[in-house]
Amino acid sequence: MRSFFRTCAWGALIATALVALALGAFLVWGLPEVLPPGSAIIIDGERIEIGNLVPANAGHWLMASIGILIAAVVIVIVVPLVVLLAVGVPLVLGAFGIAMAMLVLALVLSPLILVVWWLWKDPKKKASRATTIGA
Repeated sequence: MRSFFRTCAWGALIATALVALALGAFLVWGLPEVLPPGSAIIIDGERIEIGNLVPANAGHWLMASIGILIAAVVIVIVVPLVVLLAVGVPLVLGAFGIAMAMLVLALVLSPLILVVWWLWKDPKKKASRATTIGA
């Protein structure tokens, strides 16, 4: 649990540093007046040019930054978590299934194991040892 909070703290620190860098860049260079020419969105094969339609304001850049941040979170956190769950959970369940199968097999074979142990302990050897010690 401690590592989870440590990871969250590092993530917050990195996000804060990125926001500080973005604000610093804004103070030094400011926002561009318009989106670069040739900027386009392609939806279902239809190209929509946005570079010449509207002037860029702080909202455009804020939404673009949030989109990049969401994409980074998905790539860094969600994708490894999905891979871990897709691979790790079946492996853990398989190991649990094998352990339960071995337990059931031991319970089913327990009478046979008991008979083998009883025959292995060799009661004649114990009896001869007891008579020699007592005599």
